[in-house]
Amino acid sequence: MRYLAFDKEKCVGCQICQLVCSGTWQKVFNPLKANLRIESLGWYGEFRAHICRQEYDADCVRACPTGALYVDEERGVVRFHRRRCDGCRLCMDACPYEAIFVHPDYEYIFRCDLCGGGKVQKCVEACPRQALSVEEVGA
Repeated sequence: MRYLAFDKEKCVGCQICQLVCSGTWQKVFNPLKANLRIESLGWYGEFRAHICRQEYDADCVRACPTGALYVDEERGVVRFHRRRCDGCRLCMDACPYEAIFVHPDYEYIFRCDLCGGGKVQKCVEACPRQALSVEEVGA
């Protein structure tokens, strides 16, 4: 499986990746509505990413009582089926990467699935510093 990798040495916290993500999936440019989060650690120029690692045995998938989160082996990502979600947020508690988010405007969760497991990740293409890349799990 592949995942979105983050290079903290290259990130300047511009939030372009989050804006592109929210614009693509939520049709609004709001970093709090993106499927990934880049967080400032409070020290100038220091950032941390909250991004799903797309693991086959993901804790969030095991925690989901409705099957809304599942591994799509064909695409090699953890996917989210919005209609199956009951809003319990057990997946958020289970995620060791803090990579599942909610926003009060929506009844469902946000989480990165590599743009549906496709070949193009818009956040990677948009990052002006190449701080994001796609890597293989375990590579």
